[in-house]
Amino acid sequence: MKKTVFLLASGLFFTVAAMAQTGTTSSTTTTQNPAVKSGMKDMRHDIRDERKDKRQRAEAIENGNKARAKKLTKDIHSDQKDINKDKNQLQSEGVKHPIKRADRQIHRQNMAHKG
Repeated sequence: MKKTVFLLASGLFFTVAAMAQTGTTSSTTTTQNPAVKSGMKDMRHDIRDERKDKRQRAEAIENGNKARAKKLTKDIHSDQKDINKDKNQLQSEGVKHPIKRADRQIHRQNMAHKG
């Protein structure tokens, strides 16, 4: 009888101790600065535009349309300048690795869109 009571008491003690350590999970939502949110959106659009222009430029070169390829190259350079400006602005606002973050957000959006 003594062993049974002792085992039950020790089991209860360890159960309570384990439950006390896990605690409760609180879902804290981080609210972003509206400037950061709009900056990330602008960067995603610039990255998508740059990728689209690169695809179109490759197609124009393949078809032998040098004038269109040259125009698209200028568009790509302007998109790259916009991306760098956005990157510097976001870094000054405290966003770490904004280009990599935007790439991942684009990937997540594409995967969600595919279903």
